[in-house]
Amino acid sequence: MQRRSTSIDNKRRRFQAIDVLCAIIDEPSDDDDSDEGSETEDEVIQDIYSADEDTVSDAATDLSLATGASASTQNIGETEGQAEDSDTEPEGQAEDSDTEPEGQAEDSDTEPEGQAEDSDTEPEGQAEDSDTETEGENAIDLLQVLKVPVNLAGKNKYKWSGSVPLRTRIPQRNKVTGQPGNKGEARDISSGILAWSLFFTDDLLNDIVTHTNAEIVVQRHRYANDRQPDSDDDDDAEEEVRPSFTRNVDIVELKALLGLYYLAGVLNMNGVTTYELFDKDCGVAYFRATMPQKRFTFLTNCIRFDDKDTRQEKRERDRLAPIRELFDKIVNTSQQLYTPSEYCTVDEQLLAFRGRCPFKMYIPSKPDKYGIKIMMMCDSKNYYMCNAEVYTGKGSTPAGVSATEYYSVQMTTPIHGTNRNCTFDNWFTSINTARKLYDDHAVTMVGTMKKNKAEIPPSFVELCGREKNSTMFAFSGVLTLLSYCPPKPKKKIVMLLSTMHRQGDTTETVRLPDMVQLYNETKCGVDTFDQLCHRYSVSRHTRRWPLTVFYGLLNAVGINSMILLKGSHADDRSSIRKTYLPQDVG
Repeated sequence: MQRRSTSIDNKRRRFQAIDVLCAIIDEPSDDDDSDEGSETEDEVIQDIYSADEDTVSDAATDLSLATGASASTQNIGETEGQAEDSDTEPEGQAEDSDTEPEGQAEDSDTEPEGQAEDSDTEPEGQAEDSDTETEGENAIDLLQVLKVPVNLAGKNKYKWSGSVPLRTRIPQRNKVTGQPGNKGEARDISSGILAWSLFFTDDLLNDIVTHTNAEIVVQRHRYANDRQPDSDDDDDAEEEVRPSFTRNVDIVELKALLGLYYLAGVLNMNGVTTYELFDKDCGVAYFRATMPQKRFTFLTNCIRFDDKDTRQEKRERDRLAPIRELFDKIVNTSQQLYTPSEYCTVDEQLLAFRGRCPFKMYIPSKPDKYGIKIMMMCDSKNYYMCNAEVYTGKGSTPAGVSATEYYSVQMTTPIHGTNRNCTFDNWFTSINTARKLYDDHAVTMVGTMKKNKAEIPPSFVELCGREKNSTMFAFSGVLTLLSYCPPKPKKKIVMLLSTMHRQGDTTETVRLPDMVQLYNETKCGVDTFDQLCHRYSVSRHTRRWPLTVFYGLLNAVGINSMILLKGSHADDRSSIRKTYLPQDVG
């Protein structure tokens, strides 16, 4: 009985609500009575919400059936914040009304506090573009030049000065000699194959053919058939039973082999197995049309670059003896065909190799990590390889000369006496190297420096209490030492040494020191060259380190010849590499 009475009461409530709402709808909406109608609706809505959920849903359904109107036009069942289209919008939704409520009047003449982003008088905390906030941001970004004592000394008593030295004449660094660009035979080249032939001349290729044929004679016996010859002439019979792919090679076939190496690099298939390259279904038709798979594999195994009879004797003096002659010829040709710009970069390249090699290196910062380390100097502007030398271990440098000083001077040989600038990383940079390059070879330098060097004053590497984006300068003759604390979340000190800059940044109107800016602009010459080599690399998997170096030379010659071809034309052909290799390797 109690449930029935409750149900009857709920039905009565629903019918009463329907009657009241219908009466409101039928009433004329005069301006004077609008407030009274709103109060009646609020009372009915409050009464409906006092019932349980089933009652509310039933009332809404009955209301829709009784009036024949949809819920979107009635707005009776909408909660506060949903009546966007009603004539009398609830508080917080009257975006288009004449009198907008507080917090929604974004377009009104008098905008509320916290919303007036575009007003003339912006509230406190919202003026993102105000002059005060801009000054605060710039105060963080602008460079702070810290004062340095006049006299300083490093841990080994090396003397520095905090005052800028007086300049009495125009420095030699402004007198760069030699016009950058192609020179010699590289001035008038019209195709990629002509540029490539300047490096791999016929004489050089004939030397490779001679050494390769000598190895073919040795390797040929491994492929001889097991059946014994019937003829009395043992030599002729033995020649007849050998497979045809073990025949000697000539210069034409050698060029075809190198062309297939380049083609695999262009197609990004240098990591694909030989079987897949020559497969009839999934391989490349160019490979099968050039030579059989067995011939390709045989020539790759037999290719040699030195005289095997004198190799052991040369190895005692030079670890790079198996490919030294070819390597030096390619590097010398690179220097004869091109003059670098006023900025060069010295860094290291790592040729991926995991086989047996007496001078294999591990460099975790490089993509390949294990391999053969090559010291290299490249043009900082167009990344031409100007000089290179394979690092063959600690015993490769003269006695009494550190490896950093030796390779720094050795790599910059092509620009000695030209007053050009060279950028180094912290492995090459040292006080002795900087002075020797400037005094003896007329080459300026900029480079990062390890913080544990004994010549650096202790205050320059002290991190405690150091402000971010601040600099400290010290001078010693032609040397300028910079201690820079970048504006990064993790505070650290970066040391740079330069013989090109004679004074520090004396004003606080810059965001980055000139020395740091120049270093950032010129430090990527070798790294970019290495990236270009990796993009269309011809390197294939091998366990012979001389062949790995040879693949590296093929990559380097491909990049250098492309740069020479581009420099020999008056027009700027930015897409020259896209069409260079595919047209010429075939």
